[in-house]
Amino acid sequence: MRYSLILTTLLSLAMTLPAQAQVYKWKDAQGRTVISDTPQPGSGKQVPVVQTPATTTPDAEEDKNKSWAEKDMELKKRQQEKKENAAKAEKEKAEAAQKQENCERAKKQKAMIDSGERLATRNAKGEREFMDDAQRQQESQRASQAVQEWCK
Repeated sequence: MRYSLILTTLLSLAMTLPAQAQVYKWKDAQGRTVISDTPQPGSGKQVPVVQTPATTTPDAEEDKNKSWAEKDMELKKRQQEKKENAAKAEKEKAEAAQKQENCERAKKQKAMIDSGERLATRNAKGEREFMDDAQRQQESQRASQAVQEWCK
């Protein structure tokens, strides 16, 4: 296993070496421009030519004209937008969960009121008072409105 990993790494490195060859440019005896991957024969010092991609997109042209500071600002802006979108999605998720919980509570309250069981409330003195039919009807309407509001 270990030898195959080493062998694979060495082969991949060997395959990338030709891709990193330098390109040289010079004028020959007839005045023609020669571009080659080997330096001019018989000359001393050669300056390699930096290769540019053959095809460029409008975005690539724009990127060439931008300074590093502008590119950095754009990157930070994209990162900030990504954070804001994530925070917004998280907030919406939390709101949806809260809405679902409120809906369930409203449904349970409505079911309890409509069950016909005796319901009691506490008065200002803290004493328990049972609801009469009018109070039950009023609470039922209030619970129905809550269900409609939260369970859309």
